[in-house]
Amino acid sequence: MAKIFDSIYVNNGQKIVLELKDITPKGYTENYRRKLFCSTEGCNAKLSFVAKSGNRSYLRTWRYSLHSKHCLHFFDKEEGEISGKRSNVQIGVVYGDQMNRSQKEAFELEVLSEEERVKRLEDKSRQRNNRNKRLRKRSTSEQLTMHMILDPSMLTEDSPKLKARLYKRDVDTLKKNDLGQARTLIGRIQSVDYSEQNTIVRIFKNNTYINVKFEKAFFASAPTYFNLFPYIQRFSEENDSVIFCATGEVRKNMENNEFELIVFNKEGLLIHGMTLPSLVASYWTQQLSF
Repeated sequence: MAKIFDSIYVNNGQKIVLELKDITPKGYTENYRRKLFCSTEGCNAKLSFVAKSGNRSYLRTWRYSLHSKHCLHFFDKEEGEISGKRSNVQIGVVYGDQMNRSQKEAFELEVLSEEERVKRLEDKSRQRNNRNKRLRKRSTSEQLTMHMILDPSMLTEDSPKLKARLYKRDVDTLKKNDLGQARTLIGRIQSVDYSEQNTIVRIFKNNTYINVKFEKAFFASAPTYFNLFPYIQRFSEENDSVIFCATGEVRKNMENNEFELIVFNKEGLLIHGMTLPSLVASYWTQQLSF
């Protein structure tokens, strides 16, 4: 069964969206117990919070509470069984415009001063509180964090048209829960290594490093991009602290035990606020400024 990352807290007729990260063992025991429900519209399945050490806590469905059939978390239960396989599992797609928007927001936040950053985050928090008050109708796509399609080769005519929720992470904030998920990562370029076999942009933040990899699937969908990567290297060598934002699938490298990001789409990278074609065009026209 897919993990559940957010819920609806219902108390005296008030409904508030709560994400997993907002719930602590103490808060659950004192405030939220027996008051958490599935956040999919029209689904009233009850949820409970399971506290684990580190970042392994999770939300799960009550043993005898059923999700509605249209819900992502729906699964059939045979009599006497605690759990079973879900039918008609839906898969979310992260689209190019969504990646572009996520990377742009990440870059804008990264270049802000500390005071501006705090203000921006406070504004976001107020917006979220306003949404909670109105409890706008939320699409099923927001529940699809666990099942995303990023690899273009996996898309067919029958692929779903549901947008999956896309989270942003600094390189040094990646956790085990991010493995296998689509994420937009933010860091600074340390090095660029490009070859026909493996193209890697190594990025870092606060002494934490990861490799952003562009493999065959990426160049199959964007074959002309291979010859453009030297411009990323050139730009990073000519300028200090170049911000790199990339959207892909988080994996774990078995050799060095580091996190790594696999990028499949040409929309999956932003170099100091510029797309790769824009960066190259700036060099061609000699209009590049930092």
